[in-house]
Amino acid sequence: MTRTFRISSVLAVLGVVVGATSLPSETAATTAAIPVQVLSLTDLHGYLSETENLTIAGPSGTQKVGGAGYLKTHLDKLRAGKPNSFLIGAGDQFSGWPDYTQAFANEPTIEVLNALGMDFDVAGNHEFDREFPFLRRMTTGACYGTPGFDSCFKDSTGKSFHGTDYAYHAANVVDPRTKQPVLPPYWIAQAGSQRIGFIGLGFPGTPHETLSIEGSGFEFQGLVEAANRAAAELKAQGVNAIVVSMHEGGQQGGLYDECKNPTGPIFDAARAMSPDIDVILGGHWHTAFTCMIPDPDGVPRPVLESSNHGRVLGEVNLSLDPATGEVIRSSTTATNHAVTKDVTPDAGIQKIVNYWMDKWAARQQEPLTKLDRDLDFAKTAESRTGNLVADLYRTEADSDFALVPADLGIDVIAAGLKAGTVTYGEAWPVAGISPITTLSMTGATVERVLEQQWIPPAYGCSRLSALATSANFRYTYDLGRPVGDRVDPAKVLVNGKPLQLDRTYQVTTSAAMPLHGTQYGYPGFQQFSDLVRAPRMGQEVFLNHLRTHPLLKAPALGRVTAIPGTPPPADGPFGPLKLLPQNEMTATATSQGSSAYGAAAAIDGSCSTMWHSNWSPHAPLPQYITLDLKTPRAIEALVYTPRQDAAVPNGRISSYDVQTSTDGTTFTSVAKGTWDGSVDAKIARLPAGTTARYVRLVGLEGGADYAAATELNIALAPGS
Repeated sequence: MTRTFRISSVLAVLGVVVGATSLPSETAATTAAIPVQVLSLTDLHGYLSETENLTIAGPSGTQKVGGAGYLKTHLDKLRAGKPNSFLIGAGDQFSGWPDYTQAFANEPTIEVLNALGMDFDVAGNHEFDREFPFLRRMTTGACYGTPGFDSCFKDSTGKSFHGTDYAYHAANVVDPRTKQPVLPPYWIAQAGSQRIGFIGLGFPGTPHETLSIEGSGFEFQGLVEAANRAAAELKAQGVNAIVVSMHEGGQQGGLYDECKNPTGPIFDAARAMSPDIDVILGGHWHTAFTCMIPDPDGVPRPVLESSNHGRVLGEVNLSLDPATGEVIRSSTTATNHAVTKDVTPDAGIQKIVNYWMDKWAARQQEPLTKLDRDLDFAKTAESRTGNLVADLYRTEADSDFALVPADLGIDVIAAGLKAGTVTYGEAWPVAGISPITTLSMTGATVERVLEQQWIPPAYGCSRLSALATSANFRYTYDLGRPVGDRVDPAKVLVNGKPLQLDRTYQVTTSAAMPLHGTQYGYPGFQQFSDLVRAPRMGQEVFLNHLRTHPLLKAPALGRVTAIPGTPPPADGPFGPLKLLPQNEMTATATSQGSSAYGAAAAIDGSCSTMWHSNWSPHAPLPQYITLDLKTPRAIEALVYTPRQDAAVPNGRISSYDVQTSTDGTTFTSVAKGTWDGSVDAKIARLPAGTTARYVRLVGLEGGADYAAATELNIALAPGS
């Protein structure tokens, strides 16, 4: 049973006294008020199929949710008898990850959104994944690349792609040369005899989070500044009912229709935005809440986020004063609805989804090329797949050379290919959708990046050589040298000549590197002076290369030369430690954000994975992770490697309690303390003589009230 907020009851609880100028009269509300329904959909990300196995925690337990057919049925039920109903997006709808939408340039999602009756959407960060011209083409239906292969596919009616039936908005994305928004800042709709304005706000961190439009020259302004400016313009036009939809959000500790301890940027903005704004819808965080947050005049207004992937629909019901068009706040209600599967899916939408699913199944069988030999792939050594991808990156960007990380998974390089006929489906997962970027870097920085292929002692992770290089870039490393001193710059060759440490090179790589290099163990990639994005993404370049080369020769190996050896002993920052091999223990945790953030990620030796406590719904601290060492052991210390993304401190444990147990039931605290908020590995030394089978790290305090661990290691007592 969903909860419904009424502002009048909230005001009574708060003891707020509202004058006639702040709140239109109840008489107007009961005589001829104009009802308006605002439905919110956010972060769909192209999740159209009912087969996605999506769930959400509900009042009676876990509910199965999602699927565009079910979404349409719920929309129709909510809209019934509501003539002034508007479906309002908060961004990140069409740019997504399901293969059946991505393989067709996100056009299936647009066909579904048009059929759902989307009225308005916001340009979130993922709408800029292929830069601003791609967003324009999604609204106009323009083709790019090769029609029928890259874009402009026939839809379920047999017609060519025509773009959206609605517009994208962002009042805060401004061209600094003209001082004007590059997208419409708002949309004015008719509601009975009055009008209602909808303001769009893009994610302010878009250029820095996705690097998708770095260098575009656009200015992403603050949420409050842009919203207040747009609201003032609407008021000047006589529009007195105003809704803000933003691609920014927050979190709370309750279920999808609750509001327990809300925190995050959307709530900070909501407390500061003009009182002329009556409703605030959010997105981006993939969380769900329905809150009432007081405006600067102390009058509550609804602040909603409606989860992601079509799990939840938000609903706000307003009453407009027929004389002034102002919202009668005391009559406002706000609710989130789970998109459950206990209804009959809409046949029309289901037909669209099935069409694209069938089209994807058929496309996977289409032959692309014939390969003369296996394209082998390895995360920790040179491979033919890595070499081919690096060559394609460099050609696309026309740079000095390419250095492409091979251990980041599906966004960059994820697999190899067998010799013989290669189908579209086989080639599809090889190269990922990460943007191709070129950085201006000195030779000295390039040398540091090469050294960062190996993780220093006590860092908590391990890595061997994992950078794929273009054919004109070759280097040698010596495993007998200590970490940080394995690459001799004289043996790094660019076009056959030694790397010049004082020269600036144009280095092509994945956008993940300048964006999150530190998180992935390559901080050197974040030391650059310029960034230029190539026209096409990695996957697009790879598939087109195969399509246009019907007989493909795999590149040779030999770009990277390893000198074998045993490095000298290194103690790391904590002195000599004897670490228990991580494969000799297992991990469990009190909560996790998703399967990708489970406890096992804290003992997998990878710097790019982590355990993270749940964020939707938010699981407040304390939270803990428990290591089972399989047998009682004498233990000296626990080594904790926190979240490595320097820009995101969420989950870095600052106050901890280490507990041990011999039976897994009764735990005793053996070490308490605090850690700083840096990305460096931390240690908690245990009392001499500590013996235990189970070791538990309890996060008492952490960034944004989360707990996370990139890696956990157990240091055994000397002599054990």
